[in-house]
Amino acid sequence: MKSSKILFNEIINNANTPSKEKEYLTFHKNRFNRFDEFLNKIPVPHQQSFKVLEIGSHYLHSSVLLSSKGFNVDSMDVSEFWELDFVQLRAKKYNLNPIVENDLSKLESISETYDKYDLIVFTEILEHITFNPISFWKRIYQILKSKGIIYITTPNAFSLPYLVRNLKNILFLKSTGITIDEIMSKVTYGHHWKEYSAPEIKKYFSFLSSDFEVEINPYQYKSYDLKPPNLVFKILSRIGNMTNIFADDLEVIVKLNKKTGWKIKSPTH
Repeated sequence: MKSSKILFNEIINNANTPSKEKEYLTFHKNRFNRFDEFLNKIPVPHQQSFKVLEIGSHYLHSSVLLSSKGFNVDSMDVSEFWELDFVQLRAKKYNLNPIVENDLSKLESISETYDKYDLIVFTEILEHITFNPISFWKRIYQILKSKGIIYITTPNAFSLPYLVRNLKNILFLKSTGITIDEIMSKVTYGHHWKEYSAPEIKKYFSFLSSDFEVEINPYQYKSYDLKPPNLVFKILSRIGNMTNIFADDLEVIVKLNKKTGWKIKSPTH
């Protein structure tokens, strides 16, 4: 069993690892360390009987960490990632079970699955969802066991740098929300169309089912040197992370204590 630090240092130091992946892992290392700490708190007598689904497995970083701890892991993402040779090799090396799913709004690849997973990992994706999410979460409810957990990380809509930026843009009548510069300048499968505050996330899951119990922990994983460029942004981030409400990020632990019923239907118009 390896810690996230040891495991990802192996990937970073591997000469065959693409430079962009090394940069991503280096930047996100504290987020993976936090996930590692969460996993160490789960009382699991037999890891191989503990079924985990990672949705949005990308380059399999979280899946690799889970597998290294002995969990039985299904890794789901779009075909574009599963067609990459190094992703296929990594899945084989760490005994990961691939699930190709090109439409998260329907999740047809697991439509016949019921009460299978003890843990569903859904990190850095909530803010990218652009479709009505009710059917998606109803499927998650279907495949998650009673006493199961959904582990989510997502940016905090009230992080101090972005809050100040948005207030400034509104004050000068420039924009609200995501800016045109962000839309046009990034190569991405989906921008951060909607970031959530902690109260919004609790309301979000309360709409879906009374069976969900939501715990939210503000935290930070980004580390900035207090020097140019973007010095004001970095100072605001440092100040915000000294608080809870204005911290950069949110760790969300959703527990499904029982299954008594689903509350809400998807809209038809």
